[in-house]
Amino acid sequence: MSTATRTAAPNGAADPNGTVVGGSSSPVVVIDLDRAGRRFRELREALPWVDARYEVTALAHPRLLAGLAADGAGFSVASDAGLDALRRVDADPRRVLHAVPGARWQERRRAWDAGVRLFVVDDGAALDAFVGAPPETAVLLRLAPADAVRAARRAHDLGIRVAGVSLRLPAGSPASRVAAELRDASTAHTAIATATGRRPGMLDLGEILASRASVRAAEVAELARSVRSLVAPATFGTVVTASLGRAVVSDCISIVSETDERYADPATASGYIDAGAEVVIVRARTRAPRRPARARTTWSPAG
Repeated sequence: MSTATRTAAPNGAADPNGTVVGGSSSPVVVIDLDRAGRRFRELREALPWVDARYEVTALAHPRLLAGLAADGAGFSVASDAGLDALRRVDADPRRVLHAVPGARWQERRRAWDAGVRLFVVDDGAALDAFVGAPPETAVLLRLAPADAVRAARRAHDLGIRVAGVSLRLPAGSPASRVAAELRDASTAHTAIATATGRRPGMLDLGEILASRASVRAAEVAELARSVRSLVAPATFGTVVTASLGRAVVSDCISIVSETDERYADPATASGYIDAGAEVVIVRARTRAPRRPARARTTWSPAG
């Protein structure tokens, strides 16, 4: 599977209008790295006490990943293809959260062999896979509160470190539901501390922001207030993590053809890339030519 997208098929994709992409008239995908970096920094600064990570499957172009890594970003991956993309740019594996839903033992083993040490577990039975994992490996439990406490007790018996819990909310959940989930997470942390003798030090906000194409400033501010008031990271030493995906790159991608230039969402751009479209990297305030010539910055899954 191409590492460019979470949606394209292994054999490439067609453009949204149904025309096969490829050939000399194929559009060019233009990615503005500075704009993506600026958007990531804005979102990170709007979420105090939050360790913001870029969710790789939003768009996994290597120049984008390398630029975000240089800007201090951590990463989260929801597929093995995302992990492959990070390995290609030598991203620090200790800054990677492995959050592949329903991951099998082999997938997790491959990730920790690559140096990843933080994993989301969404099935208590999967804890057995972590027996004998490398030192410093820890899990975040994406389970209902009562199930999370039982799983934490079992993990403790197996010698597996529980870093904390991960929220199960989908992107775009209303503020009232987010607040309720945060309260439950805080209660679960206390119960886990009682059951294991060690208070978890991490809370993962899960997918709340990962798949959103746009995030309003007021929404981010409200989320930050909820985290501060209910989890009190500064008081309890809790590290809060959040995955940012489409909102980082949704307004930094253009599709340029012989007759048109338009912004594109990451999934559409990934479809073009997977089908072999040329990719040109530009910096902020650099205007892309109507038909950019092939350059050393060009990349596609074919190389």
